[in-house]
Amino acid sequence: MKNWIFIAGVLLLAGCSADPSRLLPSSQQTIIDWVEFVKWNDTTYTANYETNELNKDWETGEVLGEVKYMLDGHAGTNHKSKNGDAAYLPKGTKLYEIKGYDPAFRILADGRVFEVSDAGSAETFGDFLDIRRKVKRVILQSEEDLSFVGEFSEEHAKEFINELLVLPYQDDHDLAEGKRVFFGIELEDGSMTRSLYWPDTGYINYGGIASERMKEIFEAEMNISHY
Repeated sequence: MKNWIFIAGVLLLAGCSADPSRLLPSSQQTIIDWVEFVKWNDTTYTANYETNELNKDWETGEVLGEVKYMLDGHAGTNHKSKNGDAAYLPKGTKLYEIKGYDPAFRILADGRVFEVSDAGSAETFGDFLDIRRKVKRVILQSEEDLSFVGEFSEEHAKEFINELLVLPYQDDHDLAEGKRVFFGIELEDGSMTRSLYWPDTGYINYGGIASERMKEIFEAEMNISHY
């Protein structure tokens, strides 16, 4: 059996008894599998695979910047990412604004959508989660294969999104403990932004703690769907 350990944008493949801190200094002891990300304007974006499978021809706006350094084949596991870094995008790859979306939420690089995963200095979810008046539905997804499990009622979906966008941004992954609930927010253009919710702590993987009303909505919808 093997463990996948997430550390600073990389995946370390190690034996179950391995101590991650002891693996970091020696590249010979690790297999680096970078998360597909790019960092720009103090924000980390990761590839949105579900949305990219749509093969949508996105309309681009201005050029926001470009990749300065590709980590794959060059950086070690102790590399600290900075603006202009990308996992697999070659140096010089242009980063574009996507028309209709705030670049704090999504950008386009190499024809693919990259979505915020670390919002840097944001104060609330609404500062980076550009989904207001764009939501088609909110769904629950299987932990095994992300297949459809259930759909929030229209009333719950509207209330949930309103509560979500005013939550304080608090990126504390130490709270990601216990049972996980996978949920997706499908937008009017067919794309999906997906996250996780931990009922034991109330943590939402966008980076914050669910309000009491959001917890009630999750519980009600999970009961209906037998999640």
